[in-house]
Amino acid sequence: MPTEHWVGLVRHAVALGITLFDTAEAYGWGASEDILGEAIGNRDDVMVADKVCRIRETGEKDWSPDRILLRLDESLRRLRRECIDIYQLHSPTLEEMQRYDWPLAMERAKEAGKIRFSGVSINDAACGRWLIEQRLVDVLQVPFNMLEPNVGHSVFGLAAEAGMGILVRVPMAQGILTGKFRPDREVPEGHRAHLAGERMPRLIARAEGFRPLAEESGIPMGQLALRYCLSQRGVSAAIPGARTIEQLTANVAASNGDALSAGLLERIAAVQASWE
Repeated sequence: MPTEHWVGLVRHAVALGITLFDTAEAYGWGASEDILGEAIGNRDDVMVADKVCRIRETGEKDWSPDRILLRLDESLRRLRRECIDIYQLHSPTLEEMQRYDWPLAMERAKEAGKIRFSGVSINDAACGRWLIEQRLVDVLQVPFNMLEPNVGHSVFGLAAEAGMGILVRVPMAQGILTGKFRPDREVPEGHRAHLAGERMPRLIARAEGFRPLAEESGIPMGQLALRYCLSQRGVSAAIPGARTIEQLTANVAASNGDALSAGLLERIAAVQASWE
């Protein structure tokens, strides 16, 4: 789709009340940041969470302070902002975080007024627990959804007690929790669900367990998935994707301020327990 489509979608999201956008320099290698820069620029009523990534040419992860600060300046230029609200490492391993003095870069960036909060986008609970124990960041971005809740359940309570903000990514499991897929039907080529790899058929089958709950509660499947994430202790925001205004509008409808009932959360937990 042309850039104008994405710029218009971002601006429509702002008009609907969205106040946080998550991006990364690796998303289109600068293209996503350019779109946000054109759509919202330096306005202060919208927050941007960005991520410093691996080296494009080699795939190597270099979290040294000098490189982080260099990449930060490039991201600020593309975003057309004076300050990034949340600046995160993009999927480091525990060993990588322990090897580099990346917290120094975050502190220098804060002192220079270039970022407000530091964070890490984690992939596993061990990384999250270590960051919480060391008190190294302000925000954790955590993979979490109804189909794969374990990492979140391992760190949410600890992070909340430490006063850390929590962003949830893949809240709809690459679209599998929208309810549009069935175990006996092929997923179209190119759909994000294929990012789940060999896990995709299992996740689609498991998602069927939530369909009766969505139907009985009168909550569309995708909104049930988002509200499940927003009902967790300490979660500040969920980060779904959207390609159309219709998808965007449906996502926004899930953020109505109402947590899922305790009874519905218990029924979701019962479905999850049946997989063990």
